[in-house]
Amino acid sequence: MYWPKSVIHRLAEKIKEGIKFFINHGKDNSHDNRESVGEVLSSFTKEINGRLSNIIIGYFPDKNIVKEMDVCSMEADIELHDETLVEDVDNISAIALGNSNSSSPAFPGALRLNAIQCFEEPKPNSGEEDKTMTFNEVKDAVKNMNIRPWQLYTLDEFKEDRNLAKIFEENTNLKAENERLTGENKTIKDTSADAIRKTAIAEAKTNLNKIVKDAGLTERQRNYIDKIFDPEKLEDLSETGLNKFIEESKKDYAETAKLFGAKDEEMPTKPTSPNSSSSEEALELEALKLIGVK
Repeated sequence: MYWPKSVIHRLAEKIKEGIKFFINHGKDNSHDNRESVGEVLSSFTKEINGRLSNIIIGYFPDKNIVKEMDVCSMEADIELHDETLVEDVDNISAIALGNSNSSSPAFPGALRLNAIQCFEEPKPNSGEEDKTMTFNEVKDAVKNMNIRPWQLYTLDEFKEDRNLAKIFEENTNLKAENERLTGENKTIKDTSADAIRKTAIAEAKTNLNKIVKDAGLTERQRNYIDKIFDPEKLEDLSETGLNKFIEESKKDYAETAKLFGAKDEEMPTKPTSPNSSSSEEALELEALKLIGVK
């Protein structure tokens, strides 16, 4: 009987977890009056000696019951073409186990299933004991089933593992240390920034006077700038920031003086034109006084 690879793949998908194992076949596919000896855990395909095979992993509570069972076959509906080509498998209800020395792998009375001699494993050599799966075989089976560690173990179990526990502990310690260093670094930055700011404020007046001295300002402009300068309110106390403050202050001074009818240049001590008068000079001086310039 010929089994196409596509049918073998579908077979592996249809053999679901929980399907029961029985010793030998019943009269039909019914489970009545039959005692299960185990159940399917997983089904998958694998290339063995160049041929695609369907491998089933089962759980058997009492290994002694199935110890001598070296053949197995499905209890299912099989669709055939010309009695030789398997087209599909459906309604897989159980898997029967038997001993090749005393039983046929197919149950009596079912013509199609009677033709299925499937899943027979090589019999051990005479005198050879049953072989238990090695650790590497278990590892290969887990890989072939595409089982992930988190599907087998919980996070708490990982943390209790003697090799992995120290990794979790180190990670927790590193996280706590990183948070501590981050906090200390922020404190240092804040303290440093505060110290730099206080130093800049303390030196701002001296730096401003140096710039004003060389800026070619009138005495009234210098007085105005000196009166309104508050380094704690000025964000940029660098040379660039101070120059910007001086330029903006000159504009403010000119606009404010203009509102009061005062002139922007130095006032002479006496009128210099027939249109000037002591009253105008007094008004101008009063205007400058009002805006804070003596």
